[in-house]
Amino acid sequence: MKPRLYLITFLILILSNLSFNIVKAKNQINIYFFHDIYCYHCNLLEVYLEELDYENINIIKYEITNSSENFELFESVKNAFQDKSALTPYTVIGGIAFIGFNEQTKVDIENTIIRYSENDFVDVVDKIINNEAIRTSDFDVLIRDTINIPIIGQVNLEGFSLLLGAIVIGLVDGFNPCAMWVLLFLITLLINNKDRKRMWILGIVFLFTSAFVYFLIMMSWLQIALKLSLIAWFRYIIGTFAVGFGIYNIINYIKSLKVDDGCNVTEKPQRERILNRIKNIVKTKSLPLALIGIIALAVTVNLIELACSAGLPLLYTQILAYNDLSQVAYLGYVSVYVLFFLLDDLIVFSIAMLTFKVTGISNKYTKYSHLIGGLIMAIIGILLIFFPNILMFN
Repeated sequence: MKPRLYLITFLILILSNLSFNIVKAKNQINIYFFHDIYCYHCNLLEVYLEELDYENINIIKYEITNSSENFELFESVKNAFQDKSALTPYTVIGGIAFIGFNEQTKVDIENTIIRYSENDFVDVVDKIINNEAIRTSDFDVLIRDTINIPIIGQVNLEGFSLLLGAIVIGLVDGFNPCAMWVLLFLITLLINNKDRKRMWILGIVFLFTSAFVYFLIMMSWLQIALKLSLIAWFRYIIGTFAVGFGIYNIINYIKSLKVDDGCNVTEKPQRERILNRIKNIVKTKSLPLALIGIIALAVTVNLIELACSAGLPLLYTQILAYNDLSQVAYLGYVSVYVLFFLLDDLIVFSIAMLTFKVTGISNKYTKYSHLIGGLIMAIIGILLIFFPNILMFN
């Protein structure tokens, strides 16, 4: 009996191991590549596909220039994926279609191969070839953990969100030199005032009035962006503006390393008028009149300097417009943005009021706000033009 028992046990172990290996084996994946002999990017994609080092992939090529049969299949596949106007190169893996070819396409194709190797999927093109019925559930959604941005390289999207965007962009925007120079001059005059209570009241009212005006401006832009967000050319215009304005700010940062340029928007005569208004407000003995003057000043300065500070808040409201949110959520995100926009000004103001020191703040903040703000605008601009779906967090 014992030999038989050993034999049965041995056979069970072999079958178990065989079953385990079958389950563990990677899924076979067909990559359908539709190309044109006159298409430059098709040639690049073909070379890339041939260099893919995966044992479980099968590349099936369809040259559509000289084959009516391949062209008809190409049209059927495009219609199934609702890409009627798409051109070559056109690649399909499972339930996902890839149009064109660039560095991001490489990342997307390899991520899809890795995901399909371990997970079930439906081969849509195979069903079309075999005249099988195609269901809506057969199509898949491209999942991106990283994006490849020209020059910058791969950026990991994990953990990025609208809330984090509001915090980071709002914080950087708060150090905008065009608004900061007014605050710093106001601080300089307030420090010489013997009434500490009056110093705090005038400074706080100026800051919160500025923040409220900023909030109203951003909400107005958001309403416009919500109406125009589905128009492709509007997205391209905003994206191009962001890239151009971002490069402009980076150039200003490079210039500021040699010369402290400050704010380039306000002309000298206008700046002198603003400075004189600040002096008159601080000298006003009546606190109510001084408050009215400081509120009017905050509104005026924010409207005048809008050309300098419009970039980041305009882009963030555009990002919000691409996400399907409630009005309460929109209000919340804009409020968080404005809160962090205000936070760094509050910190600068509080430190100055407590230490009675202002020297060196303007130059430092001006330089870094140009650099960081410019980089953020350039990146968001590239995303708006080439990868708008990345900004659709919801």
